[in-house]
Order: sequence, then structure tokens, then C-alpha cells
Amino acid sequence: MAALLIAGAVPTALAGLCNDVNGFYAVRFFIGILGATFVPCQFYTTQMYEKNVVGSANAFAGGWGNLGGGLTYILMPLVFDGLESSIQNPSITWRVALVIPAGLCIIVAILNLIFADDYPGGDWLKRKDSLNGVNGHTVNGHVEDKVAEVHEANEKKADNYPVDDDTKSKGNKKLKELWRAFINPNVIMLMMQYACTFGVELAVDGVIGDFFISQFHLLVTGGNFIGAIFGLMNIFSRATGGILSDVANRRFGMRGRLFCQFFALFLEGLFLLVFRFSLDTLPSAIVVMIFFSYFTQAGCGTTYGIAPYVDPEIYGTVAGLIGTGGTIGGIAFASVFKLYANSLQNGFMVIGLVVMCISFTTFLLKVTGERLIPIKRLK
Repeated sequence: MAALLIAGAVPTALAGLCNDVNGFYAVRFFIGILGATFVPCQFYTTQMYEKNVVGSANAFAGGWGNLGGGLTYILMPLVFDGLESSIQNPSITWRVALVIPAGLCIIVAILNLIFADDYPGGDWLKRKDSLNGVNGHTVNGHVEDKVAEVHEANEKKADNYPVDDDTKSKGNKKLKELWRAFINPNVIMLMMQYACTFGVELAVDGVIGDFFISQFHLLVTGGNFIGAIFGLMNIFSRATGGILSDVANRRFGMRGRLFCQFFALFLEGLFLLVFRFSLDTLPSAIVVMIFFSYFTQAGCGTTYGIAPYVDPEIYGTVAGLIGTGGTIGGIAFASVFKLYANSLQNGFMVIGLVVMCISFTTFLLKVTGERLIPIKRLK
């Protein structure tokens, strides 16, 4: 996590040195390294929390991370305006402004290295010492039989792992894990579904502010603040998706998680479709946007409530592939908006129809031996 944050901070800080569009494209490409931090984030929360709350943990961490998309709409223009009052040269101001998020990435990376525990027992490299130190420790008069256990998804105790890794066959092992995950039908379908949640979020983030500005003839600041609502919904929306998934799991098992997934995806698509026909007035457009924003982001939470169960032994690889689905979806749906550049409202309608269709793939998912609707074999 720290390495990725620092690696992404460097091109962010150097973006101001670009003198032509090709250099800017190259820098934007390498800034994309920061997107990879999502995978260690979700893997980390899965390892640190029990399965009965893993959906909530993943959703809170991922949702508050995505919250940055909404805050950027508000904070970066304020940073730019503050610097511009002193520099009074827009060409220089935007270059200086990008140093600030780069610095924040480095600060967070350092805090992560210093203060974050990398497994439930503390320091991974010192885990055997920590386990020996707590042997026989009592809590409320009872001896703890099991301490510092890595999340049960690993299916092995932490103290059974050697500290020194055998690197001889690591490359082949990783390729086998990647292939094993990639040929898993559940992984493919979750990639498609995450493309329709996080991918839609990425694409909409890129156009929503400008859409309101052009559609309702708003000032740039007004349009951006309305657009920021979409990202700011991550304060609670993705988290509630994970929480509902956990609650449904406790009541109905995996079938409950699958129902939450279908419910979020279907209503996301429905409200994207309704948005196309709610543009007569600004208030109605904002209200419908809030609804499709909620279900888009809640769907991200419900997806990662299911993901840890798909193949626990290679969850890191599974999480990475599903996350990749979101990125691919962002590119695909951004292309839809580009295709409908002169009628973005129709782009929202097309995306809504796609999402509604993909929502029905939830009925094909079979996780921990359960389906949303059991399929009885004919005798």
C-alpha cells in the first residue's frame, strides 16, 4: 500500500512539468498507479475482520476511499483559487496545485508504514514472538486458545507460515492463481457486475458536473457542487450496501447477500433509466441522481460482501480481478458517454439498460454452494 501511494505520488507531483499533451497523457497514465491501492485496501480489511462483518468493513474502507472523488470536485477548485490569489498565473497555479495531493499521498504512506498493523497479531515479521508472548494470556479468567489468527479465509493459522518465503516457484504460483481465478465463472460475473457499479461511478464522475452545467445553464461552481453530491454519497452509500449484505447474510446466508446484490444492481439501472426522463426541472434531476448514486455505490459494497467467499485461498487475486472489472467498466461506460457526447441523457439511458440486464447474472452466481434461487436438477 505504501509503495503504491509513493509511486503514484511521484507522477502526480511531476505533472506540472508537462509542456505538451503527450507528456500530460503519459503522466496521467502513471498516476493511474494509485488506482491499484484499492486491492491491498480490500485484501487488508478482509484479513483483519471476521466474515460476519467483512462486507461492512470492505464497504466502509472502499466507500470512504471513493469519497475522494466527490471531495475533489470541491477541494481542488478551492486550492486552485487560493493559490491563484497569490500566484496570479493560471498556467503555473494548476501545476503547483497538483503538488498538494501528491504530498498527501506521501504523508498517508508514511503513516501507514509507521502505525498500521499488517496482520491481526501486529507485525507480520514478529508474529511468532508476539504469539509466544501471549501464550497463556487470560481474559476475564479464561485462557485464550486462539490468538492473532489471520482471517479464516486463509484457512491456515498465521503461526504455521514460515517467515522466509520460498521464491523459487513464486512466479509460476502467481500465474496459476491468476488463471484459477480468471476461469472461475463467479469471478467473471462479479467483474461484470463491478463494472456496472464502480465502472459506472467512474464514468459518471467524469461527466456529471459538466452535464448539469450544460443541461440547466448553471455556473461552473454550481454545476461542480451538484456533481460533487454524486461522489459525496460515498460517506454512507457504499457502507450501507456492505452492512445490508452482512445483515442479510446473518438471516438468510449467502442467498441474502446475493439478493442484496441483485436488488442494488437492478435499482441502479432503473434509476439511471428514469434519470433520462427526469430532466424537466433541476430539483427532479438532482433527486433521481441521488437515488441512482446511492444504488451504484451500494452495489460496490454488496459486491465485496460476496467476493471474499468466492475462493478464499486466493482472495487477493480474486479481489484484484474484480477491481479490474470496475476499471474496465469505467473505460467502457466513459466511451458510451463519448459516443453520446451531444445527448448525454441518452448515454445515461443506455447505461441504465445495460446495468439492468447485467443484474440478472446474479441468478447465475453459485457461491459457497448457494444460488439466489436454487436450481433443482431434473431426474
